[in-house]
Amino acid sequence: MDVIYLDNCATTRVDEAVLDAMLPYLREEFGNPSSPHLLGKRARRAVDAATESVAGLLGAEPASIVFTSGATESNNIALLGAFAHGDRAPVNAVFCPTDHKSSLSIARALRERGVDIRTMAVRADGVVDLPQFANRLDFDTRIATVAWVNSEIGTIQPVREMAALCHESGALLHVDAAPAAGRIPIDVTGTAVDTLAVSAHKIGGPKGIGVLYVRPEIRRRIRPIIHGGGQYDLRSGTIPTHLVVGLGKACQLAAARMEEDRKKVALLRSIAMELLTRRIPGLRINGHPRAGVPHVLNLVLPGVRGESLVASLPSVALSTGSACNSDSQEPSPVLTAIGVSAEDANSSIRMCLSPSMTAEELVRGLDLVCDRAHGLADVVVAMHGAVL
Repeated sequence: MDVIYLDNCATTRVDEAVLDAMLPYLREEFGNPSSPHLLGKRARRAVDAATESVAGLLGAEPASIVFTSGATESNNIALLGAFAHGDRAPVNAVFCPTDHKSSLSIARALRERGVDIRTMAVRADGVVDLPQFANRLDFDTRIATVAWVNSEIGTIQPVREMAALCHESGALLHVDAAPAAGRIPIDVTGTAVDTLAVSAHKIGGPKGIGVLYVRPEIRRRIRPIIHGGGQYDLRSGTIPTHLVVGLGKACQLAAARMEEDRKKVALLRSIAMELLTRRIPGLRINGHPRAGVPHVLNLVLPGVRGESLVASLPSVALSTGSACNSDSQEPSPVLTAIGVSAEDANSSIRMCLSPSMTAEELVRGLDLVCDRAHGLADVVVAMHGAVL
């Protein structure tokens, strides 16, 4: 069965050019990049070239790039590494309630260590309330963290302003850029963020590889949480050359295509909204209707339970929110944090568009979504009438 894929925030298809770049390093070029012989040196050159591509996408220096298994590990290194094991209150950290589960789980772990965990406020459109954020910071704040782009509602956060506020109190700012890299321009130097996480599989790269950017001036303030052979000072372990090469190629392609891809996705979004608003009365957008990334659409479908719609459409891949929360029966924490009612949150779905899909493919998928949504709504109305 051909599946119309509308879940590109969960993961993306590996680009054919990325796969082609990786394959030699799974076959003949299999050397360990830390080895001193010819195969090792060739692998090291490939890793160095990929590092340049990653740094180029982020506006960073290559020496500031640390390869990890993905953004989850990068978040852990940055946030846990900012604290020593003996740290106790009054040291504190500030977290965003709409962030990814990988960050919020770290907040719980830090709280168990005795760190004071503070929560920043977000407005109804999902954007951080900057004056309130400033009030949460003090000279005991070790680090604050936010996702540059929210993967459920597409909100773009004011990271430059947040970094400036953090630095006024001596705190660090960590940014989860997994949903943002390759989608919007990122300049870690210009925005002065201290640490930043990226995952390859969000931008057409392979799963299992990611990046932690660390601003050189604060590197000594982050402690490693994985110890070993010292391949990187902050992250030991054999460097997976093929994955690093794949990430480098994905970053190179994303940088070259970003503006063109944004225009393609913006056109797809306008097509989607015209069709959906015409066919589904009362349809509403969660988050800001315009000030966000164009590829993320989080929609309330009145009278339809989102998870029922997703489960009843095997030929269309979409979701009700982050893949990491897919087993939960509770409403999306992101939607409840921005004030969406439990009823509306349970009636919401997320679509994540890709520039590689055609308008015809999108319309075909949305027609299936609308047909099924009407069918489910009719069942709810019939059941309600029977109860009355």
